[in-house]
Amino acid sequence: MVFFVVFTALVFWAAMFATFFTSQGTSALEFLLGRYEAPPDHLNRWLDVGIEQPSGLLRQERVLFPTGRQDGAFLLRQVRYRDPSSKQIVRVAPEERVRRRRISARKQD
Repeated sequence: MVFFVVFTALVFWAAMFATFFTSQGTSALEFLLGRYEAPPDHLNRWLDVGIEQPSGLLRQERVLFPTGRQDGAFLLRQVRYRDPSSKQIVRVAPEERVRRRRISARKQD
């Protein structure tokens, strides 16, 4: 009997906290740890970074979400090198995981 009362009280308070955090537009985990920073403006687009000095190739990179994970803890950075005159892709670097920082979800007054 005591177990049932304690369990019911825990479920009640969990529902109250979930309702509160939902009304604030966040979750309990985001409130405690912070939200992930917004993805960069150039998400999924190739950007010309510059000419790599030793080889003279144009370096391009893009940042994207991993497949099926639109709000994960990391992004993928892809880098490729192109010949500036013919625009042919000469070399592709391995993908890198880029961790996303967490920013405070609490209201800053």
